[in-house]
Amino acid sequence: MTAAPERDIYQLAAELVPGLSAGFPRIVAPSPPEFETGRVDTFWLLDLPALTVYQSEFELRLITGHAYWYVEEGQSIRQEDLERSAAAFEEEIYPRIIRVFGAEWSPGVDDDPHLNILNARLKAAGGYYTSSDEYPNTVFPFSNQREIVYINTSAYSVGSSGYNRTLAHELQHAIHWNGDPSEETWMNEGLSELAVTVAGYGQDSVGRFLRAGPTSLINWPLTPDHAGVHYGASSLFMHYLYEQYATPLGLRPLLEEPQDGIDGIDSYLAASGFGVTFRDVFGDWVVANLLDEPEGKYGHTGFETVPRVQNIVDSYSEFSSEIPQYAVEYVEFTSFSGPLRLRFQGNAETALLPVDAGAQGCWWSNSGDSINSTLTRSLDLRGLDKVRLNFELWYSLEELWDYAYLEVSINGGQRWIILEAPHTSAENPVGNSFGMGYTGESGGWIEESMDLTSYAGQEILLRFQYITDDAVNGAGLCVRRIFVPEVQPGPLSGKWEAKGFILIDNRVAQDYIVQVIEIDEQNRVSVMKLDGSNDGELLINAPQDLNRLVVAVAALAPKTLQPATYTISAAPSG
Repeated sequence: MTAAPERDIYQLAAELVPGLSAGFPRIVAPSPPEFETGRVDTFWLLDLPALTVYQSEFELRLITGHAYWYVEEGQSIRQEDLERSAAAFEEEIYPRIIRVFGAEWSPGVDDDPHLNILNARLKAAGGYYTSSDEYPNTVFPFSNQREIVYINTSAYSVGSSGYNRTLAHELQHAIHWNGDPSEETWMNEGLSELAVTVAGYGQDSVGRFLRAGPTSLINWPLTPDHAGVHYGASSLFMHYLYEQYATPLGLRPLLEEPQDGIDGIDSYLAASGFGVTFRDVFGDWVVANLLDEPEGKYGHTGFETVPRVQNIVDSYSEFSSEIPQYAVEYVEFTSFSGPLRLRFQGNAETALLPVDAGAQGCWWSNSGDSINSTLTRSLDLRGLDKVRLNFELWYSLEELWDYAYLEVSINGGQRWIILEAPHTSAENPVGNSFGMGYTGESGGWIEESMDLTSYAGQEILLRFQYITDDAVNGAGLCVRRIFVPEVQPGPLSGKWEAKGFILIDNRVAQDYIVQVIEIDEQNRVSVMKLDGSNDGELLINAPQDLNRLVVAVAALAPKTLQPATYTISAAPSG
């Protein structure tokens, strides 16, 4: 399925921000600044629970080769603790991480090669990095216009290993933005967890994944409440990728790969000459998590992985389940006395969206992080005295972070006017919105009707636009039954220019990887071949002689957040 175009913040600002023209400065400092310790600066901070921003003052307490170390006013942080973490950063964390991942943008938006480390009493987050700071505040109103890593000193004591771990994690995010600003969340977070290990601080998120049930590797929840298990999944996968498929340049070519997510991994593996695909690696990783052999592709270095096998099938019987896409479920079969025939039944297709697209389908915005999807067409309104636009819309977007817009251009697309509609919102608590936009959940199909009479007598461009931020995204939006009765009696057909948008019937091909794992002194892994309907079977000659017999079922349908269903059964052979 075609990926959506990446967002270009500067282009979007030039098109959508009133009074801002193309070619505005991207570097905010007229010359490199010269800072001294003791100065006090004011910075914007993010309050995640309240979803708002606020300002606080910080004193510059320490300057090292690569960083300014700020402390929020009113905090009692010992200078020796700050110096201890600064020494670890300069001597271990920074050199180790840039060797594997590359470097941050330098000298950056402020024309200064130093990172800024802000030690603050953050609300909820242990630490964060936000790419909005990499842009002028003419684009993002709450930008601090510096390269910044924020550390929560209420959660981690300065100078502690927890503090240093968080610093390593967030540093990778800054580096990744410089290499590939549109990377998908699951990869970016997994690589940040890997960066913690590379920096020398071990790993603590993997256990949550191994103890959980089937968890999607790539599809993360819209709220952070249950994100911990996803961090563990992404961490374990990226550690595996690094152990098995790192280049002499570490993973720098992966971070610099312009394609994102699975496509980016496929491009990286092909360009590096490994001769495998993401699908191959994912399938091997699923087995490695269960077997954890001491060497080879079915093992991990530095981890003991014992995933929870939640499904035990006793004797000859049938087991049915549903699992998230890009997740695995392990099913163990026991108590057999002779040859065994395993049969798998899946689905050939799965719904893309949890909604009926209608007989004529709908225009789907696509999904992803840092994307800019548009659906555009011209409308000749000359000779008309009144104009009304009607359409139906469904959406599931990251609320108050990602937005969709309805727009008009009267100058051929150089500038766009964002229109207000009955269901659009002016809420913009963190500065991500360009104007009145759709955000959150529609709760089903909604009907929109709006007056375009102010544009009567002109030739205009009409555009639907979906813009997402760096991290986490929903299923997107779908629009259908677009009417302008004064122009055309039926739905507007043809002449749509789609960039990222796709006309869908709401079905995607479902893929599975079914692997039968015979666990004994010599483990054996067999991939069950599936037909076009995703049905297959495999004969096990002597299951009674094995220590364990486990079937790993993984579902891999692109783009959809809808689960995959399957049935697996065991019967005597012969």
